[in-house]
Amino acid sequence: MRQQGWSVEWEELVAKEMKEGRVPGFVMGVNLNGQSLLRKSFGYRDREKELEITPDTVMGLASVTKSFTCMAIMQLQEAKKLSVHDPVIKYLPEFRTSDRQKTEQMTIHHFMTHTTGIPPLPIDHLAIRNSMFDDMPDEDNPIHRYLKKEYQKPISTFEELMEALALTEYELVGSPGQLFSYSNDCYSLLGAVIARVSGKSYDVYVKEHILEPADMPSSTFLLSDLPHLPDVTTIYHLKENNGVSDIYPDPLWEDGLLVAASGYLNSTVRDMLNYAEIFRTGGWVGKERILSEESVKQMIYPHVQNSYGRYYGYGLSIQPDYYGGTLIKHGGAIKGVAANLAIVPERGITSMALANLTGSLVEKATLTALHAVEGRPLNTPQYQFETYSVPLSQLGEYAGRYASGEGMDIIVYVVEGVLMMIDKTLDAFGGKQLNYLLRPIGEHQFITDREGSELTVGFVTGEDGSVKAMSLYYRIIPRVADTEDSRI
Repeated sequence: MRQQGWSVEWEELVAKEMKEGRVPGFVMGVNLNGQSLLRKSFGYRDREKELEITPDTVMGLASVTKSFTCMAIMQLQEAKKLSVHDPVIKYLPEFRTSDRQKTEQMTIHHFMTHTTGIPPLPIDHLAIRNSMFDDMPDEDNPIHRYLKKEYQKPISTFEELMEALALTEYELVGSPGQLFSYSNDCYSLLGAVIARVSGKSYDVYVKEHILEPADMPSSTFLLSDLPHLPDVTTIYHLKENNGVSDIYPDPLWEDGLLVAASGYLNSTVRDMLNYAEIFRTGGWVGKERILSEESVKQMIYPHVQNSYGRYYGYGLSIQPDYYGGTLIKHGGAIKGVAANLAIVPERGITSMALANLTGSLVEKATLTALHAVEGRPLNTPQYQFETYSVPLSQLGEYAGRYASGEGMDIIVYVVEGVLMMIDKTLDAFGGKQLNYLLRPIGEHQFITDREGSELTVGFVTGEDGSVKAMSLYYRIIPRVADTEDSRI
């Protein structure tokens, strides 16, 4: 364990990545056994005014918020106000999907582990003002594939959200508990469960029961609080015009208080390192017990596999074999936000990284920082796997176009005996499409390099053995066209 000094090589790597990615500001903190090991800032919270970013700069957390949602559920379970194995309709009787029997089988546990069978959908964007979807050309917006225009109305209540989901046209990707497929909608509805069971709005409950006792004074769900805080980031956005990308400040933060439980807490590196103590200590922050030790164990238990060698707990991703320890982490990305929380409890390591541009280097910076702390080479691979081969004839079975309700648009094709993937998703958001070489590592499992980080790609087969979907970015993305109908 490297407890003194810091890796110059790591700092140089982050600076290089920031320059290449044109990231305005990045900040990271690492603690060892609750004491500061690193506080490192690069760039600006406001590039135009040259205001430096700091560990006290308030920034969005995006989906890192999900662990707060699960922590609130676990607190309510400790208070015997619910059980994670209760059917969701016990608390949300208005909730419906296209399959009534499977709907009745969906539990809070299924919602927390993304195993309901509900595919990625764009419905929550009806409840988010200033979303990146607002900048998308109408013809590219995926919501039109799932919800008729007459039903596309702004959503301001949980009841309206459930009504819109009930009107959405989609098929479940599996039975409850069968497959992992990330669902922001399910987490938004966990916020409804918390509100109905506790009698308080989701944001108020989390503030009173987690943020305040965990000593997180700069953390808030309310955008109206930001002007009153002294150190708040500007968010930045990337757009591509005529082949030229531009990074520009965007004054309009995504405003999603109704769906806050899926990803709309704002915080700081300093506050988040206090929060991370809960998972290092088994429930404590200082002298305050936030959660029981048993509830912490349930949150970090690897309930379901979500990618090659990786699992999901409750609002947290789990790698059980991380160099003799357990890596607990979660990332987040919305407009102007890139976030990554990582904890190795057995070795007393907690960390938080934040940047003010979507798609920034936070995950790579986090993993390489952990390598530096423990004396490993920075280029140590994330995944360990044996060589695996796939017959050329089988590669063609994966070819096709895959699309999701969240706007993902992926084309898989075979060229010169290898499997390739094109991510056309960024086209719709003004970015550039990215091409990846897929290397086989197991049955229906592949790995690729994404901007210096390893990314696993899986394929899902139906009962007849044919490829029905792909597993990418922790989502089950349905196959919507075969090779002949796909267009690169």
